[in-house]
Amino acid sequence: MNYVIVGLFAFLGGNLRYGISLLFPKVNGFPLATLIANLLGCFLFSWLVKHIMADRDMNGRLILGVGTGFFGALTTFSSFALDTVQLFQDGKIGSGLIYLLLSVVGGLLFAYLGEAVYHPKAEGGEV
Repeated sequence: MNYVIVGLFAFLGGNLRYGISLLFPKVNGFPLATLIANLLGCFLFSWLVKHIMADRDMNGRLILGVGTGFFGALTTFSSFALDTVQLFQDGKIGSGLIYLLLSVVGGLLFAYLGEAVYHPKAEGGEV
């Protein structure tokens, strides 16, 4: 049953990823769609799955479907790696380095922001 749930949610996440690729085509070889999908996924996974769903003790299969299925299909390390290599092979070293930096540092920052949105600090201390 878990395979079916992950597959159904992966279908949704993959289609969102495809939709993002239609909205944001590559510009001079720069993979904007992959960057957007990965950053969005980092933020939403941290905020929604790790905190909202888990803290509210939602059904484990729903968390599995959304976390592994949906966000697993939305985000992709393999496309990030291939896009980076392609930029370097095409001689677009500057674009490749910018993409690499935005992806890695941006992914960490967006995951942190997902945490920060869920656990905001009040004036004078933590909530």
